[in-house]
Amino acid sequence: MTIDEAKKEIEALTNYIKRVEEYVPETFEGTAIKLYVELESVTKAAVELNEKGYKVGERKIISKDVSDLIRSKPVDEMHEMAQKMFKRNSRRSTGRGWL
Repeated sequence: MTIDEAKKEIEALTNYIKRVEEYVPETFEGTAIKLYVELESVTKAAVELNEKGYKVGERKIISKDVSDLIRSKPVDEMHEMAQKMFKRNSRRSTGRGWL
C-alpha cells in the first residue's frame, strides 16, 4: 500500500465515521438502519431495538425484520450504506455455508 492509498483509505474512514455520528434518525426505520451500520449485524441490531422498546405489532423485533428493512428501497444515504454492507456481509456468509 502506498502513502497515497493509505491517505485515501483514512479519508474514506473519517468520512464514514463523520456520516454515522452526524446521522440523527427520526423514525424506527432510521434507528434500525443506523444500528445496523454501527453494529454490522442484523441480530445485534434487533436485540438493541428490543432493548429500546420497539415492537412490530405486539411482538418483538427479529433479525428478519431488520434485514427486510435494509433490503427495501433506500430513502437516504445511510440506508444505501447499510444495503452495501448487508450485501457484502451476505456474500461472505454464503461462501461459508451459513446461508
